Amino acid sequence: MDWSRAKTIFIITFILLNSFLFYQLRELNHHNQITMIIEATLQERLNEMNIIIEDTLDDEIQSGFLIVGKNVVISEEEVSELKEQEITFVNETTMISRLKEPYPLEQGSMSQQVKSFLEEYVLNGDMYRFSQQDEERNQLQFMQQYDEKIMYSFDEAPLILQLNDQSEIVAYQQMMYEVDETGREQEFLSGLKAIERLLNEQLITANQTITQVDFGYYSFFKQVGDVQVFAPMWRISVEGEDYLVNAIDGSVQDVF
Repeated sequence: MDWSRAKTIFIITFILLNSFLFYQLRELNHHNQITMIIEATLQERLNEMNIIIEDTLDDEIQSGFLIVGKNVVISEEEVSELKEQEITFVNETTMISRLKEPYPLEQGSMSQQVKSFLEEYVLNGDMYRFSQQDEERNQLQFMQQYDEKIMYSFDEAPLILQLNDQSEIVAYQQMMYEVDETGREQEFLSGLKAIERLLNEQLITANQTITQVDFGYYSFFKQVGDVQVFAPMWRISVEGEDYLVNAIDGSVQDVF
């Protein structure tokens, strides 16, 4: 082997590699500098309009995917060890449980008591997070989580706790999603850029307060077969009004 020639090739390759890495680093720094300038300008705009953001913006959400939820088949074997309840199946993916004894909830510590109930009585109960209370039906509705973010379904909530007149849990209905990422990974809008979209649409005006900025996954279409598609969204609350901003294309959606 010609060691002199091999050494020359190695040096040239090393120089080219270093040049490529330097170019990549410079482009990354340039992109970050532009982002910082844009966000600084937007913050100045918010200050000038006296728009206050009370919530803390999540800077860690930078990129991701659309996700697909597929209904999970629940077997009798899986639910056989659930205690103090009787299980019936609506179909192979949805079950109804009726408790043998009502489970009491006290107003002062309801959140912790519900958490304990999910851990003790519900199959994979830790994968659900509270969504809303339906006072007309006397129900507590829960959505499933993916990567610690809520998946808001167009259809009926995947977990519904039924209460009686004494605010005791007497039954629940449950289904589950198996979640997969789909498509290519895409850069997400930051929470601040989502707010800018609402400014540009004049949905946020001067002297208003933004009370909440949350990231989650939303499905806007009825489920096809056993599959539901969820898109990444920023949910922005402005003095009682809620807006959804698509984290990929920036489009503004109605809250269902």
